[in-house]
Amino acid sequence: MRRIAFLSLLALVVGALFASSAMAINSEQKFDATATPTAGGTKKKPVGVSLHLRPFIPDISADPPFATKKAFVFFPKELVLNGKFFKSCPRAKVQKNERKCPSGSKIGSGIAAGLALGLTENLTVDAFNGPGGNKIELLVKGVSPLVIREVIEAKIAKVKGTYGWKLTVPIPTGLQTPVDGVYATLTDFDVTIPKKTIKKGKKTYAWAGLTGCTGSLKFGYQGQYTDGTKQDVAIEQAC
Repeated sequence: MRRIAFLSLLALVVGALFASSAMAINSEQKFDATATPTAGGTKKKPVGVSLHLRPFIPDISADPPFATKKAFVFFPKELVLNGKFFKSCPRAKVQKNERKCPSGSKIGSGIAAGLALGLTENLTVDAFNGPGGNKIELLVKGVSPLVIREVIEAKIAKVKGTYGWKLTVPIPTGLQTPVDGVYATLTDFDVTIPKKTIKKGKKTYAWAGLTGCTGSLKFGYQGQYTDGTKQDVAIEQAC
């Protein structure tokens, strides 16, 4: 009987450990996204739009230190992306000196914030059109309490199912652990890609365009964290 009781207790302890591990991140991941305007586009003639993307975690006080190691942003099926028609700047050049990037290759900007050891690092973000039309180079800079300069190379791919496009965003080690052994939680990442167009021959292309909108546009986000857990957020923008 004692052996059975001991094994039962051991099973309960192991189960509790696995449960606590699987739910290590108590903070709620949130996500805002919009495409503007939502009206006027067709498949033959998409309307150029501005994109606003903001994954954020408003409160991390309930958790031990953690970092986002990878993120995925999902875009509506109605979205058309035409980065291949625009000037681009490779990751290495953005990292070394973004001022040397071709005029017109910068497609957006924003702000971000990271929190480590109770200190907040306010960051700026500049977005550049990457080579091949399937990348966005995100230059993240900060000056206090640490000097930070990192480029996130996010890759764009078409997907099937609920969404039409997926942006894969691997977070560099320098942003996850800016100091050895210290996790930095990315609490806010707020970026806007304004409407941009370019003329090629007789046709005008928008970097991002919409072919129309019936009811709503579906966006999604998945954050993957250093403890092995993840959170998904699905939102809809009314037309």
